[in-house]
Amino acid sequence: MYFEKEKAKHRLSLTRPALLLIDLQKYFCQKDGKAYLAGVERMLPVAQKLLKIFVNKELPVIVTIHRGNSPSMVKWWNNSIEDDQAEPCLDCTGAILLYKDSYDAFHMTNLEEILREKKVEQIVLGGVMTHLCVETTARSAFVRGFDVVVVEDACWDKEDWYHFASLKNLAHGFAVIANSGELICALESLEPVRQV
Repeated sequence: MYFEKEKAKHRLSLTRPALLLIDLQKYFCQKDGKAYLAGVERMLPVAQKLLKIFVNKELPVIVTIHRGNSPSMVKWWNNSIEDDQAEPCLDCTGAILLYKDSYDAFHMTNLEEILREKKVEQIVLGGVMTHLCVETTARSAFVRGFDVVVVEDACWDKEDWYHFASLKNLAHGFAVIANSGELICALESLEPVRQV
């Protein structure tokens, strides 16, 4: 409903998608996490459902885990994410775990190589926080030539304002914004492809 104008211009279309779930880990998703995001529990079942659908369809799933921090992030936030806060909050069976230390899941990781090897054309994004790691990774994917889909109800942030502002920015120039229902319908009509 928030993105109808943008959806009229850019339709959700999937040919060779991969699911990329960003930082759904104890640090952000459990009440004893150092940066717990109140209300995140509402989107975790959506992310888990999408993960299971992608795995069942033998489509690539990558789950990032933020661990440690780049020097600039330590300076900005005055902390770092330790290993005890890096445990995923999802059942990641069938997914590739990718460790990162900055907002951008492509920065200093082998994410692009994984995606190119699997001949991925669309990156379907969910996770936390929408305006930081999700948005930075979406922009980075776009400039690398991937089509980007951000699943609005599979993302979460510390405040609604950040979440919706980020989605509006991405919809304007970087990503198709879809809800999980739209994505699942698109996946159901997707022709099976043999991943290499």
